[in-house]
Amino acid sequence: MRQIYNLNTKWAFSKEAESVPATMPEKWYWVTLPHTWNDIDGQDGNNDLYRGTAYYAKTVDKIDLPEAERYFLEINGANSSASVYWNGKKLASHDGGYSTWRVDVTDVMDNQNLIVFEVDNAPNDHVYPQNADFTFYGGLYRDVNLI
Repeated sequence: MRQIYNLNTKWAFSKEAESVPATMPEKWYWVTLPHTWNDIDGQDGNNDLYRGTAYYAKTVDKIDLPEAERYFLEINGANSSASVYWNGKKLASHDGGYSTWRVDVTDVMDNQNLIVFEVDNAPNDHVYPQNADFTFYGGLYRDVNLI
């Protein structure tokens, strides 16, 4: 029977980092998903909306997870392009902030796991829309689950 394990709590976050961390960052901000880094600059009227790359990191211990034959990481919204790294290995990238995507993590699961998302809401030519009457918030702004 399929079980869904929600991963929304205790993510380390940074939009100042310059690369994917190899270990769990200690000096990043702690956030709970859903999260956007544009919660203030997206509505303050100062025309200072940050559109660029930010990072999220979380550790997961296998012993805390339900027993399963297969494990899938489910991302319900990452705007607008994202890559996921599992224990330093890039597993997948996805363009489009408004759709769910999944990644099979069974073969890379260790006893202790570092999950890192590199999320980018910068203007580009491959994710639409790029011009609208709403703010292009960046972030992991919907649930992240392990199925």
